[in-house]
Amino acid sequence: MRNSDGAQGTRGRILFIEDDALMQNMVADVLRASDYECISALDGISGLRLIAETKPDLVLLDLQLGALPTGLDICAQMRQDPTMRTIPVIVFTGEAPSTALEIKLFEMGADDFIEKQRFNPRVFIERIRAVMRRSRAVSSDTLEFGPMRIIPARREVTIDGRPVNLTPTEFDILYKLATNRERALSREELLDRGAGGRDTVANRTVDVHILSIRRKLGKHANLVATVHGVGYRLDTPVGVA
Repeated sequence: MRNSDGAQGTRGRILFIEDDALMQNMVADVLRASDYECISALDGISGLRLIAETKPDLVLLDLQLGALPTGLDICAQMRQDPTMRTIPVIVFTGEAPSTALEIKLFEMGADDFIEKQRFNPRVFIERIRAVMRRSRAVSSDTLEFGPMRIIPARREVTIDGRPVNLTPTEFDILYKLATNRERALSREELLDRGAGGRDTVANRTVDVHILSIRRKLGKHANLVATVHGVGYRLDTPVGVA
């Protein structure tokens, strides 16, 4: 039986899909030392099978897998599968961060990313804890906000009655804004970023997620307002008490 934190007797079950055995073993040791259950796969096909079989609490995914399907293929497939779409994904990348890369990763459904060259065990664990905290910190109460309806128990959002296909982190950010309506939240609050996070990366990450959320809200994009010098808030629609 799982405890409230995840897999039995641990903080959670994490699947790591990585074709470099040395990297895989190093990361698995760090995870187990922090009381996470770690399951590993050396290729995408095995990884997708293990996601379906083990229902992990989080997936760590190497972007540059040596064989098909690629990391982006796996992320896209997870977001299209109703049984997998709510599982958070953190991408491992050997590429230097850029706005273009971050937009690409978040549009494909990644929740966060970690640069292999800057791997730091403490920061790594804090990033995992932050993503998993966000994915669990929801109540069962349905929230109505003008044309938008948020159903936390199913992690669903509708706008004008139409479903909005958000990634897990996009849902978490929108939910946090909705449960703090009319209050501006900083980017750090929205990401719930733990110790060791770099401000420039955190800011850019939130901004890219907000850009994607607004795009998906369509004509109601202005529900998510920018508060200069602070962060973001959810504005009450005109005509709504």
